[in-house]
Amino acid sequence: MQKLAPSATPVRIPQGNRWIGDVARAARAYKTSAASCTQSIVAAFLDALGWHEPMVLRASTAFTAGMFSSLTCGIHAGGMIIVGLVAGREDITDGLDGLLPSVQPAQKIVRRLDRRIGGHDCRQLTGVDFTDLEQAMAYHGSAAAEACTRRIHDGAEEIALVLKELDAAGELIIRPRPA
Repeated sequence: MQKLAPSATPVRIPQGNRWIGDVARAARAYKTSAASCTQSIVAAFLDALGWHEPMVLRASTAFTAGMFSSLTCGIHAGGMIIVGLVAGREDITDGLDGLLPSVQPAQKIVRRLDRRIGGHDCRQLTGVDFTDLEQAMAYHGSAAAEACTRRIHDGAEEIALVLKELDAAGELIIRPRPA
């Protein structure tokens, strides 16, 4: 494990299994009320980690609807934001060494999400071109939207499982919690 500065507060992955179901249910509830896949994932994990990080939530806004362009699935984007919060570098001058702790968790999450939810392409998963306002509006309340809400639940659960497994195996290099 990485040595932390004396004043640094390490990120702690919750213990036990209950939090995994809690984070999945919270992500689904956020998606139902807030309509953003990425923000639903991020908000649920911020809650589970006990963090109030409004700027992180704000930064995740533009990942909605596959970056508002039907590209990368927001579940994947949210997972990468969580990896960055847990294992990412805080100082860009740390160079490649600062990136390395996030590589394995990020790659594992992407592979597992692809298997669990069926891919990482928003348009392929939803059948919607979110650059077309009519399609985007018709999507809300549709069966495709409900399928995405189920994927949010499953994706949040999978992200939590990966973090727990890596932490238990001592393979998750925990970075200091953002101040």
